[in-house]
Order: sequence, then C-alpha cells, then structure tokens
Amino acid sequence: MQEGRDAVEDTLERMGEALAALRRGEGGLTVFRKDAHNLKGLGAVFGFPGVAVFAHRLEDYMADLDKLDEAALGDLQCFLDRTAELAENAIDASGEEIARLVRALPVRGGSFEPDDIEVRDVEILLVAPRSTATRYVASELGACGYRVTTVQSPGEVLEYVVHARPDLVIVSAILERFEGIDLVCALRAMPSTRNLPVALLTSMDRGDERLRDLPREVPVLTKGARFGDDVAEALSRLGIT
Repeated sequence: MQEGRDAVEDTLERMGEALAALRRGEGGLTVFRKDAHNLKGLGAVFGFPGVAVFAHRLEDYMADLDKLDEAALGDLQCFLDRTAELAENAIDASGEEIARLVRALPVRGGSFEPDDIEVRDVEILLVAPRSTATRYVASELGACGYRVTTVQSPGEVLEYVVHARPDLVIVSAILERFEGIDLVCALRAMPSTRNLPVALLTSMDRGDERLRDLPREVPVLTKGARFGDDVAEALSRLGIT
C-alpha cells in the first residue's frame, strides 16, 4: 500500500512541475499527458480505483484540448489538487465516496461558451470509439449542460461505472472488438450494474432485426437529426433531468 501511495505522490509531483512549466509557457502537454496515463495505470495496479477514475477523467478532459488558456490551466491544477487530496486522505474510498468526489471535478462541455449554458449535476458516460462522430455526440450532450466522460475500451467500462456511478451510460452499437448490444446486455444482467440507466447509440431503427436482443426497456438514441429529441425523450423516460 505504501509503495503505491509513494508512486502516486511522485507522479503527482512531476505533473505539478510540468504544469508550472506550462504556466511559464515552457514545453507542451506531452509530459503531462504521459504522467496522467501513468497515474491511471498506478491506480489499477495498486488497487486505488479513485485514483484510476480521477486520472481517466483528466485524460478525457485533455483528449482534444487545443487551447491552453488560464481556465484550462486552472482546471488541470484542480485535477491535481483533488487527486492529491484523494491520495492523502481517501485513497481507499468507497464507490459512493468516489462518485461524490468525481462530480466536483472540472468538465469540458464542447464547442460553446461556458457562460452560455448551465452545467447540470448529471454524469453521462459515453462508451464509443474515438472518432469525429463520437466527438460530435459528446459535444451535443455537453451543450445541453450534461457532464460527459468518454470511454473507448469496453474493458474499462465496468470498473468506471462501479466506482464513478454515472447517471446514464450511452453505449455505441459499434465498438472496437465488441458489440455494443453485448455490453448493454452485460450491464443489465450484472447485480452491480443492473439498475444503472443505459441507452444504445445507433443508426439503426428500433425495429431493426439486429436489435432483437436489446432489452425492451433500453432506449435507442438514433444518430442524425433526431439525436437531440431521442436524448431528451430517453432522459425523461429514465427520470433524469
């Protein structure tokens, strides 16, 4: 346990130094990104799920970060501060405590001015391959005020949802080396996730034969012009506001 704590603290210290260099206009995000990825790995290896979840959120925040202004630098500092507090005081926190702390982390909403929207206390996990279409969906959800995190690998989903406890998981029908419907069915079947609201994102209509195994209670979100209406209807149906 102490070895893991020391490794996390050392990584956070390096990230703090890298962030200070960024504030001085020296270097880029490469070193910071690498250590954020290493931090996620340390959380997994040493059994610190909160650290792993926080680091995943940080990686997701930086995924398409192309404007390193004062607001972004402040958000990166917030990630480091919150993770350091977690590592010092609650590194073995329960899933419920981790979920509460996650909601205090910064979030990027998409291509809109932050002052133009009200960020809601609704966490959405988007499980989809990294693509232009995925960025569009995440941006649309963010523009509605929802706090969106993206996961590309189905293998990371279970640990994330168990500890971060998002309000809704949106699963793309097409995933890397995996069918989205299979993941939806797995989440609906497992005791730890069966009550978690899940929706399927697809270009297929609900009556398509390929969706025959999709549980009837799972909403279908259609890509395209109807996407916004489908999301609003699904959230209302699931009691998420």
